[in-house]
Amino acid sequence: MSESTTLREFEAKRSQLASESLELCDDFNKFSDECSFLCDAFAAVARDPACITPETSEGIWYVCYKLKIQIRTYRDQIDEIHQGLRALKPNLNSEDE
Repeated sequence: MSESTTLREFEAKRSQLASESLELCDDFNKFSDECSFLCDAFAAVARDPACITPETSEGIWYVCYKLKIQIRTYRDQIDEIHQGLRALKPNLNSEDE
């Protein structure tokens, strides 16, 4: 492969990873705001244990489960971006040789 083709491929991959990273950051910021709201709601419920009905308990369980799944999804997305960045690093170093 020519040096210009390799550089174009590198730049295309780098641009793709940067775009994915920015999108992930935006999504995570929204998620963080939602989590802050939920933490306040859970704290309010915990202050008045009498209001914790079976339905409330089930709702809390469901929200916590959804949060756990979303956190795992973010972790996986971050791992994919990091793997992509690691894969680019050796390619950049090999061009210097």
